[in-house]
Amino acid sequence: MHNLTSPIAHHHGLDHRERLENMLADLLRLIAEQRGGSRSRADVAAESLAGPGDSHAQSMTQRDLDFCIGERETARLLELEAALKRLNQGRYGICTLCGGPIMEARLDAMPETAHCMACQMQSEAGGSASPKPAVATRVGSSAGGA
Repeated sequence: MHNLTSPIAHHHGLDHRERLENMLADLLRLIAEQRGGSRSRADVAAESLAGPGDSHAQSMTQRDLDFCIGERETARLLELEAALKRLNQGRYGICTLCGGPIMEARLDAMPETAHCMACQMQSEAGGSASPKPAVATRVGSSAGGA
């Protein structure tokens, strides 16, 4: 029985898996350093930046900035985990929106990416990049035919 999986998953899967796992481990270490212990790095930084004349608002601004950085890291963590899941399922290198291949150069630059360049650009431009039907569902369909 032939298993249909992404050619990228077979050809470069180990390289991408290792990179994704290393990126995930590095990010988890960073998050642990920032949030770990009884005093987080954000608390220490806020205290060290606060001078005798600094206001409560300045301290809160620093905490808000630290929170935003944490949100970005959390989003990246989810992207890395999703990429590893796609790799395990044999769907790595396949755009989650259109089902087309993601160029190898794009995966080399951003191994966690879930979208081909066209779908990513459409999404960033505010377009409605949405999943297209699979080829199998279009075969034999007379919808929209002349």
